[in-house]
Parts: sequence; C-alpha cells; structure tokens
Amino acid sequence: MSNDIAVKAENTAVATRHSAAKIADAHLDKQSQLPSLTDAKRHFMPMTVEYWSPEKEGEEKLVFIAGVEHHEVPDMETGEIKSIECVLMLENQGDKLVRYISASRILVGNIKEAIRRTEIVPMTTLTPVSIKYLGLKKTKSGKNAARWQILPLIIEQGAA
Repeated sequence: MSNDIAVKAENTAVATRHSAAKIADAHLDKQSQLPSLTDAKRHFMPMTVEYWSPEKEGEEKLVFIAGVEHHEVPDMETGEIKSIECVLMLENQGDKLVRYISASRILVGNIKEAIRRTEIVPMTTLTPVSIKYLGLKKTKSGKNAARWQILPLIIEQGAA
C-alpha cells in the first residue's frame, strides 16, 4: 500500500468507526471496479442536515439529541467559512428522519449543560426532549436573545 494511502487511511480512521487497514483496502486507487449498489440497504439516518431557525413563538421540535458539535458554515455577509457550535437534533417525522442543527447560543449552552449533568445522553434514544421556541427577549445590553423551553419526554413502555 502506498504511504499516502496509509496516512490518509490512518487519519480517516481516527474520525470514523472503520479501521485504518479497512479504509486503506477500500481506497478507490486500489479498486479495479466499484461494487454494485443496486441491492444495498439504505440507512435510516440521512447525511444531510437542515438548519432550524424558528419563525414564530411556540414552534416546537420533539427530538433526540445527537450532540453538540462544530459545523463549518459560510458567513452570510462576507462568505468566509467559519466554525460555529451547534446542537444536532434528530426528529422522527413518521416516514423519514430529519437531522437539524441550531446555533442559538442559549440553546447550545443549555443542551451542553444538560449533557454534562447526564440529563441528556447524546446519540441514544434514552433522553428525548421537547424544545420549544419562546421568542426573543431584550437583554440588559439591549440585544435580543432567543428563549427556549427544554423538557424531557417520557416514552411509555410499549409505545416505542
């Protein structure tokens, strides 16, 4: 295996659940043809992420928290790419699963603190929550800050 492929595989293995050896063996440079995907099963979780920016008070999401992580997004004014800390949420919409992110500092801070206190266990179905947007409130400095209500949800046995 070439050294470049080995280094890339090792770096990728750190960020994925695949071993460096498995990644190196699957590298496209080592393939003579691609496997057929016709009969491949689709995973239920999409790779795409939508941004949740509530438009009116009372808007609510019933979600599982996947975690708090940084996402690279373009600055709307400058176009410069910047990293922002976001809450990653998973919403079951019946026929599909939707992944949402929100970068509201107050929401991110509250979710991070709930994770730290183990009130939310990310990447599990153990701690679903209701997140409701309560609107904007003026701070002492005169800025508007989003207000949120975060409530644990209880899934009755047999209802899952």
